[in-house]
Amino acid sequence: MFERTKSGANESRHSSVCADDADATFRSCDGILFKVHRKNLETHSEGFSPPPSTSSQNQIVPLTENADTLDLLFQFTYPRRQPDLTDIEFKQLAELAEAAEKYQVFTAMASCNTCMSAAYEQHPFEVMLYALRHGYGKLMDKAEKKALELSPTLAFDSFTPQVYIAWVSQVPRLIPVNYIE
Repeated sequence: MFERTKSGANESRHSSVCADDADATFRSCDGILFKVHRKNLETHSEGFSPPPSTSSQNQIVPLTENADTLDLLFQFTYPRRQPDLTDIEFKQLAELAEAAEKYQVFTAMASCNTCMSAAYEQHPFEVMLYALRHGYGKLMDKAEKKALELSPTLAFDSFTPQVYIAWVSQVPRLIPVNYIE
């Protein structure tokens, strides 16, 4: 899937999203180059198109996401069959969902939201935080109800200390009165 750049540099480029006539180049945090069409970024995302000042094909925009995440994300910006997210690991799905929201890649946001909704029973804490961060109220409520059924130890393992403290302080408010024995 990865191949050496034509220039022979010590960087690799991703072959599934690396058009020869592309006018925007991005580098993943793990050093993989993605050459994409600016027009696709402009039409399929709100926050991802590079600034107009990056007109040179030689300019590389560094990104904080890894190559696997960017490979999936950039596929959503092209007019072709979208990637099937049903079989990817949850960690990869969560990373893609965050990137889709960060760069406002609309079709990826919708697909990720659907898959995160399907994953809330297995990953209620992670899905709850995702939904909270990005304003998906119904999904947050579903994940929160599932999370209340689980051990506080799982919450401790899933949250940062600050989030765990906030969560634990709110648990009595979240549990229905008739639920407490």
